[in-house]
Amino acid sequence: MKKTGLIGLTVTALTILTVPVLAQSYPDRTITLIVPQTPGGATDTMSRIFATAMSKELGQEIVVENRPGAGNTIGMTAVAESDPDGYTLGVGTQSSLSIAPLRMPDLAYDPIDSFLPVYNFANIPNALMVWTGLGPKSLDELVAYANENPGELNYASGGTGSTSHFATAQFAAMADIEDKAVHIPYQGGGKAAGGLASGEAHFLVGPFSSSAMFGQIQAGKLIAVAVAGDKRVDKLPDTPTFAEAGLPDYNNIGWYGMVAPAGTPPEVIARLNDAGNAAAKSAEVIEALGNMGIDPVQVTPEEFAAQIQTNLDSFTKLVDDGAVTLE
Repeated sequence: MKKTGLIGLTVTALTILTVPVLAQSYPDRTITLIVPQTPGGATDTMSRIFATAMSKELGQEIVVENRPGAGNTIGMTAVAESDPDGYTLGVGTQSSLSIAPLRMPDLAYDPIDSFLPVYNFANIPNALMVWTGLGPKSLDELVAYANENPGELNYASGGTGSTSHFATAQFAAMADIEDKAVHIPYQGGGKAAGGLASGEAHFLVGPFSSSAMFGQIQAGKLIAVAVAGDKRVDKLPDTPTFAEAGLPDYNNIGWYGMVAPAGTPPEVIARLNDAGNAAAKSAEVIEALGNMGIDPVQVTPEEFAAQIQTNLDSFTKLVDDGAVTLE
């Protein structure tokens, strides 16, 4: 048997002692949260809400740093390449962790291996929205219309490879109408909303709570016929869930959450997750997210990791099956 020796015993002892000390002392300085998008959008706003609330829980400030560009990948690359000490974190989304790996084969990070999920800020349900002038007022009626008028329907998205592109294509595939509707990619969600409201496009699955989309719903130009998630949403109380509308397996929701570089100590991940869950219970966060039409969630790092993996797998299948074309 190999002898450990005094040095080996000392190193082992120091390692054992370091774990609880690290858990007790972290954090002892400012934390940087990299948001891979420009200031002012929903992701940035949500990140700042949680940064403020979690700072109070941790006793150290979390400073938001915006690093937009290249489909959210510039900021996420910076996170992946940071020291795994818990002092540089990032905000991961469907765009950066589920879609970018499919669009960019030479991506500088791996969506699973380069990060450790920390805390999921919120799940934002998507809604199936239909141009009012088309006629169908339910999911079943839209599917029937598509089958009766193959090739006459267009579906909108915020651009090729956008979250709404994947969400709508996934719905069309599961409803078996993917060959009966043509994709019209717009440059952003606002223009997609305009395309729908004008009748140039006929349906879309996306974040109904955005000001552009919800404004068109309120104006009567769009009708929300189904919403993703386990329950109906307050902003659309009369809109059934996809399960209630007859498509129980469809549950495409947007998610936004905090991740750390791979190798970050598990004690640090646990400390941050505790702070996130505590922040989500605060009146300030509940009110701020409520104004955005969002409910905070309680989630473990393992549950968030499973959500990311499941989302990546489902989007990969859409590309492999040809339901989404990224060129």
